[in-house]
Amino acid sequence: MTLDAVAEELLFAGLFVAPAITTAYLIADEAAAPEARVQAGAWVNTAVNAGSTAGTAVAGVLVGRVSTGWCFAVTGAVTLLAAVAVARGATRDGGAPEEVRDSARAA
Repeated sequence: MTLDAVAEELLFAGLFVAPAITTAYLIADEAAAPEARVQAGAWVNTAVNAGSTAGTAVAGVLVGRVSTGWCFAVTGAVTLLAAVAVARGATRDGGAPEEVRDSARAA
């Protein structure tokens, strides 16, 4: 795999980062009670920073020990696991405030 191909793949993947983070903040804001919205946003920020830090640490260890192909495979597996976890959580109540649950049922 050439450096140009890696750069193109990273660019493509990066296009989804800003919308994903924005969506996380919007969901947290909508699901939280009005007096807890700032705290909900802070938890989203904490989760993004913790995930980025952990991902960087794991990637550093992987790059030093296994081939690039395995690194991409592990990255894909983690992404799929995260998508499954989000999909499963999206089908549950999740403790959303009553008005959020009611508006979701009406839609």
